Amino acid sequence: MKNNSVIKPFIALICMALFLAFCFDLTVESIRSYSFAFLVITTVIILIAFRKNLPSTPVFYTVISGMFLKLAYVLYTPVWCRQHDFIDFGATEGHAAYMEYILSHKALPDFDPREVWAFFQPPLHHIISACWMWINIRLGVAENHMRKNVQILPLFYMCALMIFVYLITRELNMRKEAVLVTMLLTSFHPVCILMSGSLNNDALSVLLTVMAVYFAILWYMYPTTGKIIMLAAAIGSAMMAKLSSALVAPGIGAMMIYKMVKDTNGLKEKPKVISYILELIPFALIVFPLGLWWPVRNKLMFDMPVGYIPAVGEDVGGISMLYRLFDVRTASPFLYMKSNGYQYNEYNLILATIKSSLFGEGAFENISPVLTIAAWILLALCVIIIVLSFAALIRTCFSKEAGPDNGIKILLGVSVLTFVAGYIWFALKGANLSAMDYRYAAASVSMLAVFLGLWYDRLSLTGKNKTRIVVMGTSVAFAAAAAVVYIMVGVFAP
Repeated sequence: MKNNSVIKPFIALICMALFLAFCFDLTVESIRSYSFAFLVITTVIILIAFRKNLPSTPVFYTVISGMFLKLAYVLYTPVWCRQHDFIDFGATEGHAAYMEYILSHKALPDFDPREVWAFFQPPLHHIISACWMWINIRLGVAENHMRKNVQILPLFYMCALMIFVYLITRELNMRKEAVLVTMLLTSFHPVCILMSGSLNNDALSVLLTVMAVYFAILWYMYPTTGKIIMLAAAIGSAMMAKLSSALVAPGIGAMMIYKMVKDTNGLKEKPKVISYILELIPFALIVFPLGLWWPVRNKLMFDMPVGYIPAVGEDVGGISMLYRLFDVRTASPFLYMKSNGYQYNEYNLILATIKSSLFGEGAFENISPVLTIAAWILLALCVIIIVLSFAALIRTCFSKEAGPDNGIKILLGVSVLTFVAGYIWFALKGANLSAMDYRYAAASVSMLAVFLGLWYDRLSLTGKNKTRIVVMGTSVAFAAAAAVVYIMVGVFAP
């Protein structure tokens, strides 16, 4: 794609973020407001008036709809609601306190990060948030408005994620309908909706992880020093947002090794091998300092273990592995949590994975019986999507005829497996409900969506229309169900 066609969506996204921050009142915290209705109607009028200048395609309207759904979620979700370790502004611990400490002191904490809850996390998201709060304060934004404006950052990250996934589909030369399948899942998947209003570091780390995959594809297809520097910066920044983002590295490393072996005739062409090694030097000089300076600093200054994670969350220990993996009985589409009124905490990894990816740890049970029915439908559709997505991964990676290039198959396939394996290891080791929240592997959602789009492309070429109809129909139904659930939460919740 041309550079200007890549840059324009991000310019539009930045303008939208600035408009929401300084020209729109997010503090109403409701979608049952005249201001939100006016914004939706105005947008529709603009889209109709300028339809000749816009890419009026199903993919375009899918992305726009996904953005508005995320905006609606942010609008009706208070900064203290459905958060993870955020606590609230003005508290003495949590991610909010971390941001406010940097804002107040203009420096990182000079004490052992383990002494204050959530301060052990790498600081990139908190530094950006503190800078954004400082800009709001300098522009005279009221305190409550300024705090609500911080939610614009994860909203921006999740909207940018959609654009980067779209760019990946274009680089892989996917056809329009296949791109639509991928974008339906990426734009409407509830884990992305939930993260758009989440004020911890999850959204930024997922965005930077997917950016790293995109830059890896660019480097693989059109290798230059500039692209490998962008790739290194993306990986290092992702780790500076959340250390577990390093899980993207094995897939990228495997792709790099494959390309070097392929391009050097099995490492026999020594000059080419040396040129690849020399190209990896600036990569290493960027990615390692960016990604590891925080844990190394804390190890040297406070003897904090690298990869330190405190014990947290509702205990699910004492349950046998047989039950944690195979007892799939459930009477609710939402997570069983004692804090939400259930008799026990969800202990089955399979159920917790699906439920948390759709509803997080939200207590939606008593909002409306209709919402619960819609949630059951969404859960059933999610199971079908999961089966189809992993079938797509297997059929794409192990078919010689299926595209894309083997190096990109390695990148995407190993990345998905690494994300999922890392999540499963952490969930089983943690023995607590919070460790089973699928937000820890949220980047895999976009990669699996790409695989499903690639498979749909292959089905179109091989004439397997029945399977193709199932993939498209399920994708559309899943997106519609997700939209219904999260609109209903905003409409019915007090």
